Amino acid sequence: MDPQQLNAVQEQVKDLINRSGLVLSESEWAQLAINDFGLGDIFREGFAFVDILRTQRIRITVLVLLPNQTLPQHVHPPYDGETGKEETLRVMAGHTRVFIEGEEADNVNLPLGKEQYYTALKEIPLDAGEQYTVEPGIKHWFQAGPDGSVNMTYQNRVDETQNIFDDPNSEGCPIKLTD
Repeated sequence: MDPQQLNAVQEQVKDLINRSGLVLSESEWAQLAINDFGLGDIFREGFAFVDILRTQRIRITVLVLLPNQTLPQHVHPPYDGETGKEETLRVMAGHTRVFIEGEEADNVNLPLGKEQYYTALKEIPLDAGEQYTVEPGIKHWFQAGPDGSVNMTYQNRVDETQNIFDDPNSEGCPIKLTD
């Protein structure tokens, strides 16, 4: 991602967070990360995040999706005796569509040309104040509504590099369990 594009994404993310009313400290703003999963189209597939709490047992993250942006389909598998990550996503502002395995919803807006990498098509629509928990081992993906979304995710702490993304071109989520 070129510096000009990165700056535009950061400004849009900051605007979404500020409009949500969520207050971040200076050190949290400094940790704002943008991830396009190596797929090269941040406005279509990717997300921004800030960890606001990371311990050996839990992780709480602000997860921001730009308008209509998709966080690609993946699964949190078991590994090394760990059952995988359980993740609760709570919408703070905007609208987020959570997709899991199951009966196909109407009007699924799949990233064009990527349909084969999005097979979890049961929709759980969430507005501000609503939440959903994705159990370990369930394929899922998230997508923001037309105004974007600001979400909190609450998760047991696992090695994010173990996540399996369906798109073979994805570099995944390179967040190692280090502290």
